[in-house]
Amino acid sequence: MKATAILAGAFVLLAATAAYADPHVAQTAFSTEDGTTAQDVFPPDTSKIVLHVQVQDVTEETKFDADWIAEKTDVAPANYKIDTSHVVAESGIDELEFTLSRPNAGWPTGDYRVDVSIGGEPATSVRFKVAQ
Repeated sequence: MKATAILAGAFVLLAATAAYADPHVAQTAFSTEDGTTAQDVFPPDTSKIVLHVQVQDVTEETKFDADWIAEKTDVAPANYKIDTSHVVAESGIDELEFTLSRPNAGWPTGDYRVDVSIGGEPATSVRFKVAQ
């Protein structure tokens, strides 16, 4: 009987832990501003690149950041931070969008990434290319 009570208590603890999981990234995809097709290679004249982030277990006031990084281009130094986008999500939200508009001279060809963090902690890095 005592072993049954301990085991039952352990299941209650596990269930409580699962019910209060930490916010996390489930999936990501890039698109252009029309958002109709997922892609990870963009031409230099793309007007806006959008990162769609599917998230789970988001609670009220969860803070997300997306650092847009030029990893390797002919224009910027390696791993140059272009910009940071911030979103404060509401409880129950399941998708976020981060966008970056084309520079005046167009996107330099090369390799890029977006580092997504949740509450200041790294969550995922997602890569894309700009090519002719």
